[in-house]
Amino acid sequence: MSIGWWRTNGWWIPVLVVALAALGGLSWRSEAVQTWWTMQPHRAHASDAEGWAQVGDVRFTVAGFERVDWISDELAGRVEAPEGYALWVLDLSARSDVAPPADGAETEPTYTCASELRDTAGRVYEVGASALPGAPYPDALICSGPVSARWTQYFLTPDDAVPAQVRVIDTEQLPDYWSLPVAPADPSGS
Repeated sequence: MSIGWWRTNGWWIPVLVVALAALGGLSWRSEAVQTWWTMQPHRAHASDAEGWAQVGDVRFTVAGFERVDWISDELAGRVEAPEGYALWVLDLSARSDVAPPADGAETEPTYTCASELRDTAGRVYEVGASALPGAPYPDALICSGPVSARWTQYFLTPDDAVPAQVRVIDTEQLPDYWSLPVAPADPSGS
């Protein structure tokens, strides 16, 4: 290649380098967005008129939700919320459209899901009151296979939190998740 060729065509090399860098950047960004989308809950499945939300073959509903002063520990004692905090008890029910195996064999449940509580301010509270000594470990949720069960979950929130929603998130169903509204009972009874 002569010097004349480089003078005539040399400007294409920087353009080509920039174009390849941009293409690489777009590919990386697309992969990053795809990973983010599939690894986080983004598609809420809200409850129907009967209160059941369905993802895949499993439906969840809130069977009960209330603020309590204390919960029982594993040794028949009491665990109370510290000053400035509230304890919430959530009862979740689940049903599945999957029939048990015809041969009567047991299917191994998968424990890949968990619940979280969100308040009206958008704050998220993980299940369990593990900050309280003696608090029971939360029940593991089953989100796949033939299931018909009820679980009790505990949440510890600040006193000023107003619970609004429970999310049940199964890592194998992401980005889909169950979205269940919660309305705490009015403690005044009115």
